[in-house]
Amino acid sequence: WCVIALSSIMLTALVALGFYNPWMILAFSCLAGCGAAFTDPAWHASVGDILRKREVPAAVTLISVGYNAMRSIGPALGGVVVASFGPLAAFAAATLTYLAMLWAIGLYKWSGRASPLPREPLSTAIHDGARFTALSGEIKAAIARGFLFGLTSISILALLPLVARDQLGGGPIAYGVLMAGFGAGALCAGISNNALRRSLSQERLTTLACIACAACCLALAFTPSLVVAAIALTLGGAGWVVTWTGLDVSVQLSSPRWVVGRTLSIYSALSSGGVAVGSWIWGVVAENHSLTLALE
Repeated sequence: WCVIALSSIMLTALVALGFYNPWMILAFSCLAGCGAAFTDPAWHASVGDILRKREVPAAVTLISVGYNAMRSIGPALGGVVVASFGPLAAFAAATLTYLAMLWAIGLYKWSGRASPLPREPLSTAIHDGARFTALSGEIKAAIARGFLFGLTSISILALLPLVARDQLGGGPIAYGVLMAGFGAGALCAGISNNALRRSLSQERLTTLACIACAACCLALAFTPSLVVAAIALTLGGAGWVVTWTGLDVSVQLSSPRWVVGRTLSIYSALSSGGVAVGSWIWGVVAENHSLTLALE
């Protein structure tokens, strides 16, 4: 969290001084992403230390819903702030939220269970985590699915600003409405996830979620209506949360406690790699060919 907050503070200061460009914003976003890469696996792995194993799926779903809902509400609010007060106010507000998070973490008294296992050298820990992952068919399948799903489904979010500007003729407010639709779908899927898991297998849920994301892409490719696009993004947000939650739970339940942080780190790294590669690929396709082709 300190790395994320530092990147936000520096970016806010540079914007205030007028020394910024797209590459600089991208560089500080990368720095914030590095901070998130250290934080997220440990955050998710701690769920198994706090709750019983049968409660893990519900807890992971709740975390995923909160994350995706805030990721949708944040841009929606950001769009309003940028349109009303300018980009500096948006960066400053983001910085304040990171500082508030650090303050809240500092106040909380953590009481984790001490591990009976001896401490390992870093190189040994990495080797053991990679070796366990390579030997586990369930974890390898989840990682492969996470990479492929990130590679393809990220086109929804990566190209959404272009959809709002070029296809719908809108601006920050339209983009905020679209992200709000995505967040609403994520929230609804999270609330009903336990009921869905009781009535459908995880395999069937994942299949339906991928179909929902594909339908969202097709709708965004052809519709000129903001309302239709927002409804399509509701489907996409639901499919996004169901898929990522299922994959996260699969990795957690397939890993013993001593190695779960390492397997989640590998899964997160490769899934995020799929998201990064997909963002670049679909951006290149949209720039060199058309936005419709990239979404199809």
